Amino acid sequence: MKAHLIATGCAILVALAGVNGDECASGHIDINGNWYCQPVEAIRYSNVGSSGSYDRITQMNSDGICASLPNNFAGNLAPFDEEVSVHFRGPLHLKQFAAYVPSESSNHKRRAPGMQGRGHSHRHQHMHNRPLKKEEGHEEKREMISATIDGENQNWENNWSGSSSGVDPATVWVTATIDGQIVSWLNNWFESSSATATATASSTPPAESHANPVTKPTVTTLSYTTAPTSTTAPIAQKQPAQDSSSAKLSSGSSGSHSASTFGRIGYYDSASQTVDNLVFLGNYGGQGSGVFDENFGASLAYSNCDATGGAATPQILADKVIPSKTEVVMMLGQDCSDGGCGFVRPGTVAHHGFAGADKVFLFEFSMPMGDEIGFDADMPAIIRLMKEGSLVASNQWLLNAQIPRTLQYGNPDCSCWKSGCGELDIAEALESGSMFLKSTIHANRAAGDSDYFARPTTDTIKLAAVFNSANSTVHLQVLPDSTDFSESLTEDEILRMCNATPEKAVSHFAVS
Repeated sequence: MKAHLIATGCAILVALAGVNGDECASGHIDINGNWYCQPVEAIRYSNVGSSGSYDRITQMNSDGICASLPNNFAGNLAPFDEEVSVHFRGPLHLKQFAAYVPSESSNHKRRAPGMQGRGHSHRHQHMHNRPLKKEEGHEEKREMISATIDGENQNWENNWSGSSSGVDPATVWVTATIDGQIVSWLNNWFESSSATATATASSTPPAESHANPVTKPTVTTLSYTTAPTSTTAPIAQKQPAQDSSSAKLSSGSSGSHSASTFGRIGYYDSASQTVDNLVFLGNYGGQGSGVFDENFGASLAYSNCDATGGAATPQILADKVIPSKTEVVMMLGQDCSDGGCGFVRPGTVAHHGFAGADKVFLFEFSMPMGDEIGFDADMPAIIRLMKEGSLVASNQWLLNAQIPRTLQYGNPDCSCWKSGCGELDIAEALESGSMFLKSTIHANRAAGDSDYFARPTTDTIKLAAVFNSANSTVHLQVLPDSTDFSESLTEDEILRMCNATPEKAVSHFAVS
């Protein structure tokens, strides 16, 4: 049964990519139907993002029946430009984590200065959320929204007074009254703010509309060396080398902030027990927080410091190994009481995820060998895979944040996962005791790489996940031990991360 679940979760994806043993330049290993080619230091997905739709959950009834409505998405990196949650599965020792977004966006996604809930503390100390606060003397400047309706330019003042934190413009419907008529359209503006947003109005309102118009998103573009695209999954050694000096930066952001800076919106350091604008959650509903019932099982709850059960309030993850078969979910400190998360399971602990097309995640971790045996044991991951309600092992991963806020494990009709709202497996072990960490994309267009990262069982490694909407790429990169998880990153620093490995040694995968 275990082998069947693993094959369902990965081998099919490899077959879709057209990978086989003959394409592995350095040979290959076949374990339970999963191909492993060669170890790499970087994996770059290109052509990520598309237009499509998934089923957004709108209701979870007490009898276990759920309702949903189609939710359209479009644009570079869609649907990964929506809020995502970060998941870790043991055995894994998380030493550091940091999340970054373009500087202007970071001002909306974190607490005001002096209200960050950070500092050195004992592992049992509680973290308390504090409300957002405007900087004194700051006057909010309203922008003009422009759109082309039936061939005519229309302009109106943005009068949306709600919080913009956690709202992803790429997944929101824009509604306006034009010539006395209410018209709505999916926000599809992806260019720089110097351009005029162009949209086509529909006389028929969408199935699920949002009444508030939104401000124009800030787009910061990064440009680095890319290899030729392909409909299959090329292997690292088969790619032509390119001079990384050809990398160019282009600024497409608006406002007075520097386009070259990404601000840190969340940070965790296990050694000093420092946490900034993050919470640790788990599927422990009913244990101190969250809810449990027979139909949906356990909701999200605050995790205890050992990641072995629930807690009544936010706790700081201890500086120790997360046990085998245990999962930790990480989200931002801001909860969903502002209504910006959409529908969430009644009674669950719900927090905002990491939104926006352009974002950077830095990880420092080790994955020591576990001492457990049996199903799902010693299979660490920074990801988790759910297939028709079945469990497939993994280690570090990102999910569309709607999934854990509704139902991550259970009836697939109560989650948007099956309909393709998005999952990125960053580094997952597919078999107990495996030394190979693979990466996979699960969305309306699936993709998987047969090259792998070597599992760090003793020393820690540092790893970056860079989402670049300008190039429609997601770049996974092993970093030097000296890499600093600083409070900000310049575009140059991010480009150096992405170009650290020679192109001929980068595993390229063009999503098709």
